[in-house]
Amino acid sequence: MTKKIVVTAPYLQLEWEKYKHLLDDYDIIIPPVTERFEEEDMLQILTPGIEGIICGDDRITEKVIDKATDLKVIVKWGTGIDSINRKFAESKGIHVRNTPDAFITPVTESTIGLMLSIVRRIDENNRKMHEGKWEKIRAFTLFELTAGIIGYGLIGSAVAEKLTAFTNNVVWHDIKPDEELNHSKYFGKRVPLPELLAISDIITLHCDLNPTSHHLIAEDKILQMKDGVILINTARGAVLNEPDIEKHLKSGKIGYAGLDVFEREPLPENSFLRSCDRCILLSHNTNSSPLHWKRVHLNSIKMLKEYV
Repeated sequence: MTKKIVVTAPYLQLEWEKYKHLLDDYDIIIPPVTERFEEEDMLQILTPGIEGIICGDDRITEKVIDKATDLKVIVKWGTGIDSINRKFAESKGIHVRNTPDAFITPVTESTIGLMLSIVRRIDENNRKMHEGKWEKIRAFTLFELTAGIIGYGLIGSAVAEKLTAFTNNVVWHDIKPDEELNHSKYFGKRVPLPELLAISDIITLHCDLNPTSHHLIAEDKILQMKDGVILINTARGAVLNEPDIEKHLKSGKIGYAGLDVFEREPLPENSFLRSCDRCILLSHNTNSSPLHWKRVHLNSIKMLKEYV
């Protein structure tokens, strides 16, 4: 009997024709997806008989897992597994796999690209030129600013290393001790979070989404920041409290924001962020790279076949 699997990962769906031959022996269901499926969608998708899934940021909750009585493996395309109830899945004997170092290079390059676009006023100057204007816009260099990194895992530490090409003024914070982070070399200076918030001109988020980081950046933390601070988020949308971000963009406390991720995705068309010309917005797309996509496609398929 042919084993039945589901592919809901949007990036793999985009390039399915290149990779479908690797799963010829399976009965494959590919429900069209824009960004992610919510719990009610997944209840209709992960039904009895499905043995494996390659998913994106779909909401695979306890309720979904309970219904998926034949499920053997959940393969997350990419890195973050905060949308999956991993503990409950594993208690049911379901394996949960991902690719932890999948997108270090594209995400770190995008993060620094957002910083440079804002600090050097590249996006703003470009828009003015297209409007027929010729203005000498005041810009800064990374060299003269302090960059603060919250979350010093694989991506945060790589951002710190890359920033050393631009500035010596890098500080970082992580809730884990150095011995648990276990990096071979540390770039920048470790400081307590209140100090980082107080001295950083740019704050970039690189922490996992978990109970300790949910809405980590809310009004109480924003009020500790410098006036006109630049906020970058290429981690998870819910690390920021979006209503508080909007409030302080309007007040000017937050000078600029470079955001790739949002609490609701796709970002609603009527979101204030879409109308704020001090925001550079991306469509949860900093992982974009043919080379890195290929690696994750192949690794995800390999992991699924190990269990199904």
